[in-house]
Amino acid sequence: MSDEADKVFKEFDQDGDGYITAEEFRQAMSRRGEQVTQEELASIFEHADGEDGDVDGKISFREFLTAWDA
Repeated sequence: MSDEADKVFKEFDQDGDGYITAEEFRQAMSRRGEQVTQEELASIFEHADGEDGDVDGKISFREFLTAWDA
């Protein structure tokens, strides 16, 4: 596991529940000075959410790591 990936995940997971929602992702990117469109968010979540067998509208740390290493 990458310390950088862990740090970024924690930055994006604002409420600390172990998942990144689309809104948390959008807000974190905005804090970094980057804007993401709804289409970009949909694409990101389409590819990352479900990597661990569930499609729940949230990105778990395991799903995040899979996307991070891609």
